[in-house]
Amino acid sequence: MSGWLNKTSFRWFKKAVEDYRLLEDGEKVLIGVSGGADSITLLHLFDQYNRRRHKNWELIAVHINPNFPNWKTKPIERLFKKLGLPYLIENINVNKKLNESKLNPCFVCSRERRKRLFEIAREKGIEKVALAHHLEDVIETYLLNLFYTSKSATLVPRQDFFQGKLYFIRPLYFFDKTLIEKYLKTYGLRPVRNQCPYAKSSERERIRRMLKKFYDLDARVKTNIFWGIKNIKTQYLP
Repeated sequence: MSGWLNKTSFRWFKKAVEDYRLLEDGEKVLIGVSGGADSITLLHLFDQYNRRRHKNWELIAVHINPNFPNWKTKPIERLFKKLGLPYLIENINVNKKLNESKLNPCFVCSRERRKRLFEIAREKGIEKVALAHHLEDVIETYLLNLFYTSKSATLVPRQDFFQGKLYFIRPLYFFDKTLIEKYLKTYGLRPVRNQCPYAKSSERERIRRMLKKFYDLDARVKTNIFWGIKNIKTQYLP
């Protein structure tokens, strides 16, 4: 199992990195780690791939603590130490920002965490920030934008900010949750169960529940939507 998993994981990771020129050998990269299954897989896979393929990447792990009730950072810090990677645990007060805003809580939280990652990257002279968004995230974001903002837009593997001075990269772009779960199980990795108090009421969660019904009926729906985003037939659109 581990041999097949490594080949499959490395193949999809390599495809994202090379097809979208996410990183060059020897580059520095900041890795955002929430502690969930996706980000732990990203961090561990980055470390494994870097060692085995001799990429000489300088990896720095960062966890942004939003200071929600009962938020646990110690298990995340133990993983950083176990892998022997440089790391930072950064604290922000998301609730304070939420009290000052009437915007969607998920949007505000995401914006504040992203802002702090930008600041850390700038302070350390790093151009690339790696995030753990995966195939299902791409689909959900596409439908969220379509349903709620009248836009056909989604997450991209490499996204530039500030005229190319900083990039978000998404090496798990081709990974689905099934592959991520198998990866965690094979390496005995346990996600940290930090619960966002707004998760169950979010638009994304409603989209996720809707999509699951379709996935359960026909597994092809997931990949059809994902690849369909890149297969736009403009002659049939106004």
